Amino acid sequence: MCENYYESVTHLIFRLTGFNVVSELQSVAGRSDVIVTTNDSVFIFELKMDKRRKFEEVAAEALAQIDANGYADRFAVSGKQMFKIAVVFSSSGKGMVSWKQL
Repeated sequence: MCENYYESVTHLIFRLTGFNVVSELQSVAGRSDVIVTTNDSVFIFELKMDKRRKFEEVAAEALAQIDANGYADRFAVSGKQMFKIAVVFSSSGKGMVSWKQL
């Protein structure tokens, strides 16, 4: 399993539940994994495999990537509440390890 698999599944789940979802949205410095928008909120998800590293380390790296690559910048003037979320998946087992919100 790799990040692309979990990105596709995450995108599909949000799409099937009726949310407005975009994957791989280009910014100046990179592409965000999954962005979900509602009438009043924007959820920016960065998905990472733990690669046998500690959850906190991987989650911090994911949240820093959201800020460093400016994934939220295009939504700054929208007036919507912004949620930056790191989701960490296990490389040795299956499924999600945990998630952390900034």
